Amino acid sequence: YRRYITIYRHLKANPEFQLYPIFKYFENWCQDENRHGDFFSALLKAQPQFLNDWKAKLWSRFFCLS
Repeated sequence: YRRYITIYRHLKANPEFQLYPIFKYFENWCQDENRHGDFFSALLKAQPQFLNDWKAKLWSRFFCLS
């Protein structure tokens, strides 16, 4: 999510890089991604058994590297 916000801020500060009209809607898309992140965060906090095994650690590494 932070990556998308960084891109959004860069495009807002430098509108000459907004090559495609779709970037006009980028802010709404970033907010939508934030809501998805909040939902999954709440879901995982409500079910901690999914956070404390070796599979969770592998998934965490995968998402951090991607």
